[in-house]
Amino acid sequence: MRFGISRNRVVAGVATALLVAGGAWLAFGRGDNKPATTTVPGTSQTTPALLATKGADPAKLVTIEVTEFKYDKPAGWAQMAQKVLDSSGAASGIARPAAPTATFTIKVNSAVPKDNNDLRDSTLTELRKFSHFSLISSADTKVDSKSGQKFVYSFSDINDENKVTQNISVVVNKQKTFFLLFSSAAADYDKQTGDFAAILGSFHFK
Repeated sequence: MRFGISRNRVVAGVATALLVAGGAWLAFGRGDNKPATTTVPGTSQTTPALLATKGADPAKLVTIEVTEFKYDKPAGWAQMAQKVLDSSGAASGIARPAAPTATFTIKVNSAVPKDNNDLRDSTLTELRKFSHFSLISSADTKVDSKSGQKFVYSFSDINDENKVTQNISVVVNKQKTFFLLFSSAAADYDKQTGDFAAILGSFHFK
């Protein structure tokens, strides 16, 4: 499959990857979206001081809608605070604040890959920069009928502690690349897959 605009890299600014304490989530961003955080030497992992959420009644299922897409927030999840989204350049995000904690974030980039091979290879190149990175699986996927690539992987800090498992679906729609990222502590990941599947199943482009 080839995309409409040819680029040498899937995303020009994919090098900014964030690891947030507590909710532990990675998000791809442009180089001009640098948060005020401390970077772990030798990696692109950073540790912001706070993962804030908002939403007066996280017990309710509601639809989160922005300009380019919409999706359902399950009961037990809350919408992430705008300052947290802004710090990473995420277009939208929700978090499960109570144990077992998890996050879902979406980032959008105007760069697109040449084809599925470029999408896969470019994304894996960036993911492998995480310390103690381990690829669990990668496969073709579809999000709202749009083809892309899905990666499940784990990583930890430079001391091989605080292990995180994430899955990310990378798809192209209307000449933009969308990164849909789920994240959880590795020990809690299997407990979250039902919610992850429900959120992804509710995701629709506009």
